[in-house]
Amino acid sequence: MELYKKTLKKIRSLNIGVTTKAKNILDKKMKPIGSLGKLEELAIQISGITGSLDNTISKKLHLVASADNGIVEEGVSSCPIEYTKIVSEAMLSKIAAIGILCDTLDVDFKLVDIGIARNIDREYPNLYRKKIKMGTNNFVYEPAMTHDECIKAIEVGISIVEENLEYDIFSNGEMGIGNTTTSSAILYALTGENLDLIVGRGGGLSDQGLIKKKKIIKEAIEKYNLFENDPIEILRCVGGLDIACMVGFYLGCAANSKPILIDGFISSVAALLAQRINPETVDYMIATHKSEEPGMAIISKNLGRKTFLDMNMRLGEGTGAVLAYPVITSALEVMKRMKTPEAVYKILG
Repeated sequence: MELYKKTLKKIRSLNIGVTTKAKNILDKKMKPIGSLGKLEELAIQISGITGSLDNTISKKLHLVASADNGIVEEGVSSCPIEYTKIVSEAMLSKIAAIGILCDTLDVDFKLVDIGIARNIDREYPNLYRKKIKMGTNNFVYEPAMTHDECIKAIEVGISIVEENLEYDIFSNGEMGIGNTTTSSAILYALTGENLDLIVGRGGGLSDQGLIKKKKIIKEAIEKYNLFENDPIEILRCVGGLDIACMVGFYLGCAANSKPILIDGFISSVAALLAQRINPETVDYMIATHKSEEPGMAIISKNLGRKTFLDMNMRLGEGTGAVLAYPVITSALEVMKRMKTPEAVYKILG
């Protein structure tokens, strides 16, 4: 609990003086003002995060939080719970999508076992063994976690960021069968929006399965009286250890002035929780990928962050976020290397 409290106290707003200077620099480049759109926004935001006008993305780290969810006992997923461990090991072995993308784009990859229901027996150099428990409880019958378990999972996320501060930028994703149910339940409790606009088919539920999923979420939020409740209480009652760990990633990056890329639906729900815990946390987040899950529009509205990639993806793992790295690198290079009209005239004689 001490690390959690200490981290919240460290979070500050962006350096507005530096963002103003960054905008002035970009406005003087040889182009119409604002004509590079999102590239300019990214360069300005990252300058405000780091407090520097000369930023280079040399070291990139992608973190995946893996955990199982007791709610799968209710048939809310088309995939068996064994997949969490299997897919996590495939990621670690770099034969799953996220491992391949990280390798291709020169992004370091690490996975956190924060609550997989089975143990990973093989040794992997990029695996953090930080298991809080063997998956969460089934929230139909009892809260998914205790308050202590929830805070511990958040603190794991914070501590992992703090162990890797040599990296310039972070991104995150997740793995956990049933976690579109946990994330949808959190979003419903946080916003009170229409369930039909929030809940999707996840890994491919049937029509009947989708109806059941919505019913379970609605009844749980009412049972625990979670509408407009404290974000930690919402997270512990109907959330997951993976989501809690990702909340820690966001808080840790904000407290240490590091930019962090949001991926799709579940990663975005964790980002929204972090924002509700400390509103200034959102200044350190970069929304990247619009997931195919229906609740993404609601999250974007509530988070106040627009995505810039729309690739019809809904895999998770952070695959969308990792694909944004070349865009971000390009934004910083434009700010550093593009010339003013006066400089161009001088160079070209």
